[in-house]
Amino acid sequence: MKYKNILLVNDNTDDAEIFVSVLNAISHEIRSSVEESALEALKKLKDSKICPDIIFLDYNMPYFDGSGFLKLLRDIKGLRKIPIVLYSRNSGIMLQDEIDKFKRVKFLKKHGSFKKLFESLQKIIIGKKREDCT
Repeated sequence: MKYKNILLVNDNTDDAEIFVSVLNAISHEIRSSVEESALEALKKLKDSKICPDIIFLDYNMPYFDGSGFLKLLRDIKGLRKIPIVLYSRNSGIMLQDEIDKFKRVKFLKKHGSFKKLFESLQKIIIGKKREDCT
């Protein structure tokens, strides 16, 4: 089963457009939303305005980085089990502490190639789907 509701938290609009284009190429059944601000994404998640099956999180963002987002997200009951994929140009080795510190966190390196991003996202989103936001 696929992850059908995907949230991307990324302040770079070019990266976000490419990411959404790749998702659309994988399947038109995927519903994606993009938040440019980690704080705004947290607010909408907490207020149940969005209910993603998985979150792709740009780690390096202004004002509020991926680590802060993860800490606050994991403190909100009902949102602790959402899988997170750190989506960054940094290497997974550089982010290993964050990956180890939080449960259900994986890493995806940002690709410059549509084909490579397609292949990587396709592998990630085909899997077990979360049933609800509780």
